Amino acid sequence: MYYLLNRIAQGLVVIFFALTLGFLLVFVIGDPVLMRVGEDASQEMIDRYRQMMGLDRPIIVQYVDFMTRAVQGDFGLSYRSQQDVLSLLLERLSRSAELAIPAIILALVVSIPVGVLSAIKRNTWIDYVARVLALIGQAAPQFWVAIMAIVIFAVALGWMPSSGRVTDQGFWTYVAHMAMPTFVLALTPMAYLTRMMRSTVLEVINEDYVRTARAKGLAEHRIIYYHAVRNALVPYVTLTALQVGNVIAGSMVVESVFSWPGLGRLFMNSIRQLDIPVVAGGLALVAVIYVVLNLLADLSYTLLDPRVRNK
Repeated sequence: MYYLLNRIAQGLVVIFFALTLGFLLVFVIGDPVLMRVGEDASQEMIDRYRQMMGLDRPIIVQYVDFMTRAVQGDFGLSYRSQQDVLSLLLERLSRSAELAIPAIILALVVSIPVGVLSAIKRNTWIDYVARVLALIGQAAPQFWVAIMAIVIFAVALGWMPSSGRVTDQGFWTYVAHMAMPTFVLALTPMAYLTRMMRSTVLEVINEDYVRTARAKGLAEHRIIYYHAVRNALVPYVTLTALQVGNVIAGSMVVESVFSWPGLGRLFMNSIRQLDIPVVAGGLALVAVIYVVLNLLADLSYTLLDPRVRNK
């Protein structure tokens, strides 16, 4: 219980600093009043908007007001679209989830069996192929992979649409549009998780309890999949939660290349357009998602490793 409470406290600290960073962006990036009214506005209009936006108050008062509203999910209106920031973020988040969730599932489905197989077939051609592909998956820049995917599968072969999100032309058309961005988004976490699974299984199968299980005459597949893989999943779960950060970061590139109207593309456009409320709200939302997923990973430890419950 203390372990989980400690992790929750750490998560709240992360969210607090993310909100503070979002507040500081107002003063670091530029004058939000000029972004709102334009460079050619009169001084009278600038002063009126500054008062209306509450930016004429002491900074500590602005900070407390920002934090109070942020805790309630109120990040104001977008400078560009004049939409409520939280509603805009949640709408785009749902579209990003259409790529991110299948990408994580694909990474898990591929990395666990490939990593285990690579470990138990160590120094064979299967192991060499898996390691080379995983290394390529880690090293290849996502924007380059995305562009190459479009060139090969959309332009040269004509198998897939090159970009966009289509929902009104049938299920399979929708799947065809999300197939390439999902695969590109899954590539990096798939490579990391495959290498992690291989290394942890190799470490576990050399432990004393595995040798004891072999000495007792247990079948090799039972030793691998019941004893070795179950214990190897503990560090694997940690890295899986961390890979969500890679998916979120990768979505900004992938969604931009494939013109997918998700949170990553919104975040990139907002940074480019200096739309500070959206950037600040996006930082806070990403921090909350990251903390919640890491907390879920910590909860899963108690199922995979009962020793954690006593910490």
